[in-house]
Amino acid sequence: MHVQLYFREVSEEYGREVTRLCEVLMKVLSASLGLEEARFQEAFGGAECGACLRANYYPRCPQPDLTLGLSAHSDPGVLTVLLADEHVRGLQVRRADGEWVTVQPVRDDAFIVNVGDQIQILSNSVYKSVEHRVIVNAKEERISLALFYNPKGDVPIAPAPELVTPDRPSLYPPMTFDEYRVYIRKNGPRGKAQLEGFKGQAVPGTGNK
Repeated sequence: MHVQLYFREVSEEYGREVTRLCEVLMKVLSASLGLEEARFQEAFGGAECGACLRANYYPRCPQPDLTLGLSAHSDPGVLTVLLADEHVRGLQVRRADGEWVTVQPVRDDAFIVNVGDQIQILSNSVYKSVEHRVIVNAKEERISLALFYNPKGDVPIAPAPELVTPDRPSLYPPMTFDEYRVYIRKNGPRGKAQLEGFKGQAVPGTGNK
């Protein structure tokens, strides 16, 4: 029981600290686009943004060429902060030319940060969400710890008006994060095809017009 309580306290503290890191990154991303530092955080719901911590375990696979640990996708939320296995490679990201690149393991005290779909939407596609997948290993298991930083579920999110110009019109319709998650789940994992597919359109199955 004492061990369980210890791990609970450690995981809760870890989640709080990484959430604070996400709040700092929000300020940096917002300022980099010439906006007020608090602009992104406010657009996503301010202090009511949510976070979810998930541990991922990928066992050894005797035929890694026949399967994936996780199929190609981009994360639907704002940011994903990943603490990856330092010794076992598994995460791959897709470059602009379509080639998959394996991310080299980083030190135990370093994070991998993936930009999510909501950043792409709010920035009017200035920032692109990261399409990624996970491969498995024939000889070694792999563990990673991911914190997903997400908007408040019922706040409509659309490109920031400050980033919309006659030369760069608004690319995405307003939608809440709850609506977006329903849409993604209904259509299944398809890389980034779903996000790219409704540029300038209403989201099917939601109340947006």
